[in-house]
Amino acid sequence: MHPRLTALRPARSRKEWDRLHAIRRSEIFDRYHPPATEWWVRYDPDHPDDRDPRHRALVQLLDGEVVGTCRVDALPGDRAALRLVAVDPRWRGQGLGAELVEAAEEVALGLGAEQLCLNAQPSVTEFYARLGFAPRAWAGSSRCRRSVPMAKPLRLGLAGGVPVAWVSASAGLSPKVA
Repeated sequence: MHPRLTALRPARSRKEWDRLHAIRRSEIFDRYHPPATEWWVRYDPDHPDDRDPRHRALVQLLDGEVVGTCRVDALPGDRAALRLVAVDPRWRGQGLGAELVEAAEEVALGLGAEQLCLNAQPSVTEFYARLGFAPRAWAGSSRCRRSVPMAKPLRLGLAGGVPVAWVSASAGLSPKVA
């Protein structure tokens, strides 16, 4: 098995934006906010938050293929929010979700954040707890009654204005076959 490179960076092409939206739609909105339920939320691929200069809509690439996505939003004060986190199901269970969140933490540090906040679905709170997040209300958290607001203090001084790019070698990753 050869090492593969993962990177978290802004989407650069229409193809990458389309893949970002496809992952978000299927793995977040269709799964947690389906039509004909009390949790329904229409997905908007043109939502202005993705183009807000204080926010970073990011794709996770594995050898050039978009396999995950998230958005890091700069919030007032010393906080950032991690939003819309999803990994293609073919690639789950191989540590890519944890790599994505760790890279997003560096992005948040680069935005000046000392705390990273998120709204977790109940089924993924244990995943975030393993990464150091704890249930904690925060200003601006979701109004969704079933989401769990969580937050984590960030390591200070590690990102220091480094551009939004993170690369690490990951050995032996392959997509899951359904």
